[in-house]
Amino acid sequence: MQDQTAIVTGACGGIGAATTMRLVRLGVNVVALDLNAERLAQLEQDVTEAGGNIAVLAGDVTDEQLGRAAVELAKERFGDLEILVNNAGMGSAMEPIWEIDLADWRRDIEVNLTSYFMMIQAAVPHMVEAGYGRIVNTASAAGMEGHALAGGYAAAKAGVIAMTKVLGKELAKDGVIVNAIAPALIGSGMLDQPWFSDEVKEKLLGRIPMGRVGEPEEAAEMIAFLASPSVSFSTGAVFDLSGGRATY
Repeated sequence: MQDQTAIVTGACGGIGAATTMRLVRLGVNVVALDLNAERLAQLEQDVTEAGGNIAVLAGDVTDEQLGRAAVELAKERFGDLEILVNNAGMGSAMEPIWEIDLADWRRDIEVNLTSYFMMIQAAVPHMVEAGYGRIVNTASAAGMEGHALAGGYAAAKAGVIAMTKVLGKELAKDGVIVNAIAPALIGSGMLDQPWFSDEVKEKLLGRIPMGRVGEPEEAAEMIAFLASPSVSFSTGAVFDLSGGRATY
């Protein structure tokens, strides 16, 4: 992976920042995307101090132009693009589907699913032309099982899983491998959301046989593996990251 280039969305969250640092330590150049410019500046400093190469781009992943700008930045700064890590995401208020505000539903779908679609549309033509690429999408156990009171988020993540399966088939002969990870409870910024109460956390922990929250670095290791040339005969798959919760 030395000297390959990756785009990482949601790069300043727990999983995103850990993934960025893991890829950098593997010699990957990273174009980091996030909504928070201040946190991007800190991430840029951390990567630079670690001896890595990074370019940062602040913006909303629901902006169609951001994906195109990220691909152009990758090519301009580092020469090419081999890896896309779709990791941007947000949680939503805990309420039943019939009570979800339409604007909140649309925001859930736009951030957690449509942004992945737009990034893929921007990146895939370059990968196909080069005959090589790795795409890793962050889905969720919610998309596999369905989470009560998280309808928008679960629906979006189920869409990510379906899109991953479709892309795996569509790109199977083009040298572009597409897989997803499905985390359960990971120690990231999402745990700090006001709706994520201690009661909700304990309920989710009770479903995890290992009895603990996953670490962002554990997710980063799986993402880095799936983004590597070592994965060459698995595509369109969903890799569990739930501490034993989902065993299918």
